[in-house]
Amino acid sequence: MVACKLPKNSERFTFDNYETDLPVLAEALDASLQVSEETGRVMWLALTGPADMGKTHLAVAICRRWLERGKPARFCVGSLLLKELRDGFELDGELSYRQRFDFLCRVPLLVIDDLGMENPTPWAREQMQTLVDFRYFNHLPLVITTNKKIGNLGMIDPEHRISSRLQREAWCQVVAMEGLEYRLRKKKGGKVQ
Repeated sequence: MVACKLPKNSERFTFDNYETDLPVLAEALDASLQVSEETGRVMWLALTGPADMGKTHLAVAICRRWLERGKPARFCVGSLLLKELRDGFELDGELSYRQRFDFLCRVPLLVIDDLGMENPTPWAREQMQTLVDFRYFNHLPLVITTNKKIGNLGMIDPEHRISSRLQREAWCQVVAMEGLEYRLRKKKGGKVQ
């Protein structure tokens, strides 16, 4: 179970073509490069903000860089991660719930895209909180993207445990990527402004 599971048609999501036309996007790129190369202080990164700011682009680019370096990484969308775990209850071997959850806990880099969009059942909250807690206590790199503000991850984090972990240590960074959506910025005058 070593597949990264990057989104289809995401080959263009690289650091080389990420446009930093806003200062906050340059900050997001810098933090992403630190996680991808394991050279800086950033080990946990939360990219927050509205749609079309490049959060998923950077998350995929981080995974790609890890894979280029021969290091395992796993990319998943929060709601699909939970579906994958639920499906594992009916399977044996490496596809079983236990094996899948253990893999997500221990993979050297885990990226969770669109955290906070999950159906907030008690089971879903428990899975996400346990996963984040395990990675926190074992100092394993984690990248999350969310359209929500970090302190408002919805019902998936009502006690703010995940939010707190994402901000608690010096090796954690939250980048609030605020601004006009990329397509709208590009539309102004035919180029990104």
